[in-house]
Amino acid sequence: MIQKGDYVLATKWNDGDRREQWCVGIYDSEDTERGRHYVVDNDGRSFRASGFRRVAKISRERGEFILRNRPTIEWAERSLWWWKRCNMKKVSQDISILGDA
Repeated sequence: MIQKGDYVLATKWNDGDRREQWCVGIYDSEDTERGRHYVVDNDGRSFRASGFRRVAKISRERGEFILRNRPTIEWAERSLWWWKRCNMKKVSQDISILGDA
């Protein structure tokens, strides 16, 4: 169960397409009637006014990994949910081979 204040990965749609709106941030609340989740930044500003359909709790380390590799993530043909569960050490080694792909 995700609680207010948890660090999360959020995607606009359930499939986690990296070309759609997504973010790493702090879980704020849920609108159960609309099936939306609201995520804010460190200053409490919402990332997306209409919320996100899918969220998952992640570690700060995972969040920093995702943000640090954002250019590669947006270029690669993988769902954001793959990046949520991948082996960060192995992927980091592979990314260093790619350079600034």
